Amino acid sequence: MSDDRTTDALPGTAATPDTTRPRQFFRLQLWLLMRALERFETTMFLRTRYSQPKMVAIGVVGSFCLAVYYPIWAYLFPQPYENLPMRLICSATFIPLALLPWWPRRLRTHLPTYWYFAMTIAMPFFVGYMTLRNATPAWLMTHLACVMLLMMLFDIASFLVVFTIGSALAALVFALSPEAHLHARTMLEYVPLLMFGMVGGATCTVSANMAEQSRIDALTAASNNIAHELRTPLGSLRIAARAVARFMPDLIRSHRLAESEGLPVPEVRAQNLHALERSIGVMEREVTYANTIIDMLLLSARPIGEVPLTPLAARELVDQALRRFPYGSRAERERITLSVAGDFRLLGEEALVVHVLFNLLRNALFHTDRAGKGDIRVFVEPGELVNRIRVHDTGPGIPPDVLPRIFNRFYSHASDSAGTGNVTGLGIGLAFCRAAMEHMGGGISCRTNLGEFTEFTLSFPHPETGDRQ
Repeated sequence: MSDDRTTDALPGTAATPDTTRPRQFFRLQLWLLMRALERFETTMFLRTRYSQPKMVAIGVVGSFCLAVYYPIWAYLFPQPYENLPMRLICSATFIPLALLPWWPRRLRTHLPTYWYFAMTIAMPFFVGYMTLRNATPAWLMTHLACVMLLMMLFDIASFLVVFTIGSALAALVFALSPEAHLHARTMLEYVPLLMFGMVGGATCTVSANMAEQSRIDALTAASNNIAHELRTPLGSLRIAARAVARFMPDLIRSHRLAESEGLPVPEVRAQNLHALERSIGVMEREVTYANTIIDMLLLSARPIGEVPLTPLAARELVDQALRRFPYGSRAERERITLSVAGDFRLLGEEALVVHVLFNLLRNALFHTDRAGKGDIRVFVEPGELVNRIRVHDTGPGIPPDVLPRIFNRFYSHASDSAGTGNVTGLGIGLAFCRAAMEHMGGGISCRTNLGEFTEFTLSFPHPETGDRQ
């Protein structure tokens, strides 16, 4: 559909049978380049998410201050150079950020791009250009303050991109400006102070990385505690359920024999016996489900590292995942259908692939249950360049502003059928899926249309051409 959206895009359609090996190599390299660009875009969305709570305040303050400071620097404390039109244009770039709560949902998918654009124009470009034209203490301090603010709003890589592009544009416009005069000595004296501020700011951003790592460490420790505290009682519960299941037929026979002999035993109705037998099955199923969730939590919380990879059959892995998944009911299992166009070999690890499929099946069942509609189909599709496993559900879909961030660690968003959403879960399942697929040389992408469907695609290169990036 024309309204479909995608993230972490996969390579193009399979090559024709007469495609030469050099062409296959070129297409594979192009796909890897597209993956790298998609990862950069994902990083943009991730960093924008961290700054999003402050955007409205920054928009209000930025649009107000850029306009109000004109009479201050033009009349109250006159500077050598002022430019009202440029100041007003830069001030206007902050207004959409101040109006962020009223952005349409479909427009929010472009928020990271606009955020980077606005920060580049309003700070390193405008402030850098005015600093070059004036070179007064007031503008030098303003420039340094803007640099420190940018370092608080962005990670190091994003800061370098924004600062470099904005400063380069400022230098270009300054060089093309008529009657522009460079205050060489003042700017040379400012450079060491600027470098000190940038190095100091970069050093302080380590605290953000430490905070992220502390969340991962806390999650890992919590997972270990959960596993330790729950494995034993779950095991005891399973043993008890199996013991009851083993001796239940003898108890029923003894009860019926006592009744036939006329002994005074309580009456037990047939439906009560059936309910008791079903309860034993429920106990077994819930224990299996709890153990599976613990396994998924432990795998998702820990770095995958150098897990050894071996050749595996895709069809067997999918069958195993569908067979072992802890369904809540028979109806859930019946909602999932398997469509196999053929089998293929992949270079991977059994537990990783199975748990990736577990995560996708669990998400599809959860969201279709919330929406009250939807079926799930799993496709196994070998290809000439890339092999695929697709999990397609006709559930509520994913909002366009949420889609680019679904693979970010600790990001979680649930959407109901009415289009409203609330944060739920730990936000580690899809991040684990992406890390696992990249460790196996493949990739994961999502295609969705709000209110119609969601489709996750796992892509695996051929084992002989697999890339371990």
